[in-house]
Amino acid sequence: MAAKKMSPIPNGKYALLLALLSAHSLFGGYYAATRPEGAGWRFFSWHPMLMMVGMVGMMGAAALTKKRGGYANTKLHGMMTMGGMLLAGGGLYVIYQNKESMGKAHFTTYHSWAGLAAFGGCFLPAIAGVVFLHPDFGIDKQNKLYRAVHKYVGRALLMLAWMATLSGLKTMIGEDIKTLILFAVPMAVAAPFTLM
Repeated sequence: MAAKKMSPIPNGKYALLLALLSAHSLFGGYYAATRPEGAGWRFFSWHPMLMMVGMVGMMGAAALTKKRGGYANTKLHGMMTMGGMLLAGGGLYVIYQNKESMGKAHFTTYHSWAGLAAFGGCFLPAIAGVVFLHPDFGIDKQNKLYRAVHKYVGRALLMLAWMATLSGLKTMIGEDIKTLILFAVPMAVAAPFTLM
């Protein structure tokens, strides 16, 4: 039996989902960056902003773009993923420096471990994507097993990163369930198209 071929996301739905992820990463990133209420923008604010834009905006858009299929979209997927990793790396640098300057311990919460695992884990599918699956020079770009592992590991890491954004916001706003639900809605709407 032949494997089921994925049908590309139609243009309208793709544009709508990109707009949703972009708006959520920017506005949600800014919202998280200025919590708790009244804190304003500070050095720490770059952490949630860069993580949201990198892991929700860029990485989510990269996953959607790959689902459109084709050579150009595959290459764009790789570039967007690398851009997302660079932004998330900046967010990791900010939180590390922020903790250092305050004399606080690193990696003491589930949020920090989930974020670190998601970010660090992204290097494996990125390396596999460049070395094995790149459409121009991948050494085994037709290997169905490599492609499946790359796809499902990437989706699992993206889901972990999205959960880390929720746990990070919860750390800053406490038990405000209504706000957490409102913050999660855009990701919940995009998840079936991005992560499944």
